[in-house]
This record gives sequence, structure tokens and C-alpha cells, in this order.
Amino acid sequence: MHDIQTSDPLGPFITRLEAARIYLRCHVATVDRYVAEGLLPKHKFGRKTLFLLTDVLKLVIRADVPDTGSGGPSGSTRRGRACSRPLPVALETLIFYVIAVVLLIRFIMLHH
Repeated sequence: MHDIQTSDPLGPFITRLEAARIYLRCHVATVDRYVAEGLLPKHKFGRKTLFLLTDVLKLVIRADVPDTGSGGPSGSTRRGRACSRPLPVALETLIFYVIAVVLLIRFIMLHH
């Protein structure tokens, strides 16, 4: 991590890439969306855009980060990190078996 210390008592700053990969574990476009939606304040130093580490950490622990990219109900929210919800176990199992059957059928068709 390349924390940039300034003489400002606000604290350490991090880059957009560090915010996305290390702390939020999301794509940098998601960080840009959070900035556009006003959820994450940015600080400009010349041509460089930086984020306060404390602001990024607040976003990580927020319970009301909007889920604008899922196409779900308008009231849906995400908890914690900016990532999608896991599939239900029954759906994962169904997908696994469908893929296994398709691969088995292809194998049988290719070897006859």
C-alpha cells in the first residue's frame, strides 16, 4: 500500500486503485460510481485524485450502500463490502448438475 501522508491532520490518503482492490474489493468503476452518487468524497491534489482512508473504511462498514447495479427492487441494499450476494445453495447445486449432464452428453456424443 502506498499511503500518502500530508501535513493535513485528516489522515492518510489512498489512491482509487488501492480503495477498490485493497479495501472495497470491487472494480475501480464501482469506486467512481460511489463518488458520483456522493457516497465517497474525493480529494484533488493537482491532477491526482485521492481518498481519505477513513472515508473508505466508513464505506466498507456502512450497511446502506445502494445496490444500483443488480436490477433488483429499488429498496435493496448491500451490507459491508461492495460485492454481490452469493447464490442459494440449491441454485448452485442445480447449475452444477446441469453443467455436469451437458458435459457428459457431449463426451458421449464425441466418443461414439
